[in-house]
Amino acid sequence: MTLITESRTKISVNTLREALGQAERQFLHLDGTNIKTFLVLLDQIEQMFVELGPDESALRAEAGRWVSLRNRIDATPQLLVAAAAKAGGLAKLRAQQPPATGSWWHLDTAVAQRRTQMLKRAGLTIAAVVVVVGLALWGINAFTPAAGSPVTVTAQIEQLVTDQKLPDALVAVDKARQTLPNDPDLLVWDAVLNEQLGNAAQAKTSLAQAQQKFVGKPAAFWTLVGNHRQQVGNLPGAEQAGQQALALAPQDANVTFLLGSVAEARGDTVQAASFFSQTVALAGDGNAQLGVIAKMRMGNLMQRVEPLPNPAPAQTITQTLTP
Repeated sequence: MTLITESRTKISVNTLREALGQAERQFLHLDGTNIKTFLVLLDQIEQMFVELGPDESALRAEAGRWVSLRNRIDATPQLLVAAAAKAGGLAKLRAQQPPATGSWWHLDTAVAQRRTQMLKRAGLTIAAVVVVVGLALWGINAFTPAAGSPVTVTAQIEQLVTDQKLPDALVAVDKARQTLPNDPDLLVWDAVLNEQLGNAAQAKTSLAQAQQKFVGKPAAFWTLVGNHRQQVGNLPGAEQAGQQALALAPQDANVTFLLGSVAEARGDTVQAASFFSQTVALAGDGNAQLGVIAKMRMGNLMQRVEPLPNPAPAQTITQTLTP
């Protein structure tokens, strides 16, 4: 029975890895023909994390990939909304795939709210709406990958970083930016890798360019920076980015999860457990898969905590009193 259970678990983990790889590749070239498949695939990945449960110790890398993919989707909602528009719009796709509760099914609402806030803040007139539409179209074109772009660039970069081949990873980023010069994730990778390789001036320039792509979402920007800094081994930089994100969004479960991961990497078990506990509370039902991942990490931490030694037996001291 044990062997059968282990076999099924391995199959499930392999299925999750394959699904993550497929989603990462599809995200780079979304269009009207594959957008529905992509959205359903995200639902399936979320369900896989829930089904594997908090006791699955082999999901740390997959959890990181899932958080990174979610951050990229949230950072560039126009990319997904534009592809959905070619298939009739997200509202139509939601009706075809109930209950469609994942946040990715509702990015059209987020984009619409962002545009409304921009109009209110700037006090634009009807004539200025034309300018907003033009800027929106420009943003869609800027974030849409050019034909022939490498669909596995993200996986390639992360694998090179995992292997500590940072110069090669930077070369891969430079090559990808030839066709995707405004991709926010690539800009952050460029900044983080140059930081680690000692190219301070280029790192500062790329970081500033990336930050401009996260208008209205500064916490998401610093969270992405922190995640990538941790991946390259820059724990002080990752913590600094995490603290900046925490100051901006203290109730964001992704931020506390990042800080917990940094603390865990440093060996600070108590602090890591505290941040993961906060993540579970903040994630709630709205981000159930992140809550499951945080519980899993807490379970792993508890297994590594050494029990306190047994107290030494009490000694009886006999004192001779002399008159």
